Order: sequence, then C-alpha cells, then structure tokens
Amino acid sequence: MSQPTLTQQVRRLEDLIGVRLFIRSTRRVELTPAGNAFLPHSREILHKLGEAILNAKLEAGGLSPGGEELIIGAISPATSRLLPLVLSRFRGRYPSTRLVIKEVDSIELLRGIERGDFHVGLMRPPSNSNLVRLRHLISERFVAVIPRQSILAKKPALRLSDFVGHSVFALKRFDLSSFETVWEQLSGAGLLTESGIAVSDTTTALALVTAGVGITFLPEWVSAVANDSVVTRLVEDMSVEISMAVGWNPDSPVPGILPFVEYATLAAQSMLSA
Repeated sequence: MSQPTLTQQVRRLEDLIGVRLFIRSTRRVELTPAGNAFLPHSREILHKLGEAILNAKLEAGGLSPGGEELIIGAISPATSRLLPLVLSRFRGRYPSTRLVIKEVDSIELLRGIERGDFHVGLMRPPSNSNLVRLRHLISERFVAVIPRQSILAKKPALRLSDFVGHSVFALKRFDLSSFETVWEQLSGAGLLTESGIAVSDTTTALALVTAGVGITFLPEWVSAVANDSVVTRLVEDMSVEISMAVGWNPDSPVPGILPFVEYATLAAQSMLSA
C-alpha cells in the first residue's frame, strides 16, 4: 500500500471511530492514548477474522480431519511458544484427531518426514529440502549470550569489536546457513581464537555461558529460557537472522497435515503482531 493510500485509510478509520488514533509529524508517527486502547482489540478482531476465513477454506476444500493420527515433530525452540499456539487452534477445531508429538532436531525431522515417520514438523529450513515442502513462518535475530559478571553485560550498546579480548565460542552448525554466517562474521572480526571449546547444540552452549566459560551467539529465543546467570543482548553490527518453517510431504494423504500447516501460519502471524 502506498503512503498516500495508507494515510487516507487511517483518516477514514479515525472519522469512522470519531477519535484520533495517531499523532503524525514530519519525523515520527505514534499512537494516541485512544490508539493504544484500540490496538489490542483490533488485533484480536483480525486474528478471529483470519481464523474464520481459514476454517471456511478448510471446510470448502474437504480437509476435515477425523479420528486419524497426526505425528508432529518440533525442534526445541518451537515447543516453548509457537507449537502451543498451533495445537490450541488445531485441537479446538479437530478434537478427535490423535496427536503424537516428538521433540527432535531439524535434520532428523527432515529425514523423518521424508521417510513418513512424521507427518508435519516445525523446523529450521535446511538448504536442501528434497521431498519436503517448507513454508516460512517467523525469523529471529541472533543475540550475544554473556555471563552476568562480564563487563560487557553492563554496556548500553554492543558491537562486535567490543568482544575482542574476551573468550568467544560459536556453534558449528553448518547444516544451517545462519549459524555458518555467524561463524564467518565472528571469524572475520577476529573473535574466534583457539578456545578449546567445541559445541554443536544450543542447550550445551547456554550451559557453558552459565558456567562462565565464555560468550556465544545464539538465536533470540534463548532469552526466554536463560537463567539469571546470563544476559542476552542484541549486537548492533550483527544482523544475522534464523528462520522457523513448517514442513510436510505434499504427497502424504493424511488429512490433518494441511490444516496444521494453515494453523501454524496463523499462529506465526499472531506472534508477529503481538
């Protein structure tokens, strides 16, 4: 939508409601108190509308799961927030479908969908998905994970150059391009000196930082599970992002797959607007 069209639509909305929702100036746009009061209700309305449209499409397409089994795989980052949102919507609409849920890593999940061991999954999208169809859901930035006692934990802003001279380690997850990019950025900044640390999973990396062994860089979701011994901080000149996707085999006849995919899309949109 172009800026003039957007401005016109906002004015129509304000005229319809009878109050100003935005304060506009040449430098910024911000919500009025009335706008702040209106925002959460409008989001809720849009979410309900989106779900109503989705349900209508699913019914029109004959995709109505019954009492069959749906085997769902999910990586650890998805189980804390995204998966519960998806399951809540799916279960409310299709209560008779038997759900089998397993936590696995992305590579195992990808191969499992190809073999038919899983019907659908929430994963990091690999560079080569072979038989598996993927739909992007959300992206998140990498953050520095720092022991609380470090002087860097107290700095108001951080750049990669601030980490020179500190013990820094990175995950060797080159099956995922985002981790490879992080490794390349840290190496290019001269931060990956020989530390004697080799780790390939997020949980272990977080445990090492908690123990004060060093500093690492992980996807932003770890902020929700990290304990008080560490702080997580965005780094101004590191803009690497990592994606979450829903994957499935388009040739599978299981009727619960496509509704799950659509509800995953809806849940991701609700997270982005929250």
